[in-house]
Amino acid sequence: MFAMVMSFDDESDDDLEAGIEHVREEVVPAFEQSRGAQGWWLVDREARRRVTVLICDSDDDLQAAFARVQEARAKDPDRRRPAPSSVHRFEIYGVATSSRT
Repeated sequence: MFAMVMSFDDESDDDLEAGIEHVREEVVPAFEQSRGAQGWWLVDREARRRVTVLICDSDDDLQAAFARVQEARAKDPDRRRPAPSSVHRFEIYGVATSSRT
């Protein structure tokens, strides 16, 4: 398992909103249709910063999810989609989940 963390720093208000809209309308649906890939999309509006955290079972699973995102992007190629300012890949060496309800 591994994680990919992307950050989008010092975005303009327009980029922030365009990025959120892109994730909600194109990225989340693509990941919901994919196996072995989970995502969390975070925003700090005050700091004008977004962070994406993707957890994947394998690189193949991540590539399949990204392929679905590309299919969605192809339907509206001129849509504004801000690029990340950094992308990092991490090996996951520990996981904790709570079983409390």
